[in-house]
Amino acid sequence: MAAFDLWLSAERSRYFLVPEACDMPSGDFEIRTIPGRRRQVAFDAIKPFELTENQALRVAKDQLGQTLDELRHGIDEKLGDLRARLDEQKRTPVNDNTTLTPDAAPVLLDLLKKLPGVIANSLAPDAQRVASATSTMADLQRRLQEAGIDLDERFTSFPERLAELREGARKQQP
Repeated sequence: MAAFDLWLSAERSRYFLVPEACDMPSGDFEIRTIPGRRRQVAFDAIKPFELTENQALRVAKDQLGQTLDELRHGIDEKLGDLRARLDEQKRTPVNDNTTLTPDAAPVLLDLLKKLPGVIANSLAPDAQRVASATSTMADLQRRLQEAGIDLDERFTSFPERLAELREGARKQQP
């Protein structure tokens, strides 16, 4: 599809839609693009490309819409690249001597916040609450591993071990 440029007369009273590849002979009729390019062309050569004001407005709106779409797409690409770089930085260890990433501190804080609930659910006689505590611990373990803190299955089995202790204590009561 051929590309076109919208040109205006110097006094901005006439409008012309000219193919980009069109080579106009020089002359004394000044035309300008909206961004400000200027040319001196022969009026007879540009006359066949003249538009009405309404046609020129439609073309300008279409071109503006296309420009905005291209701009939006470019911004989306840049934001996606930035997001990917930030995600990569979050997964990169803070120094060469550790596996800890910048996400370790927030995950550890989250562990401290959720631990009382995990303990309470683990000690409850309801199996669903124990399962909820186990799920919470599994999620925390995944996040800790992503932050460079490797834990074994004892971490996620903590709720079941507490439930077993509760059950053992209950059985020992007279």
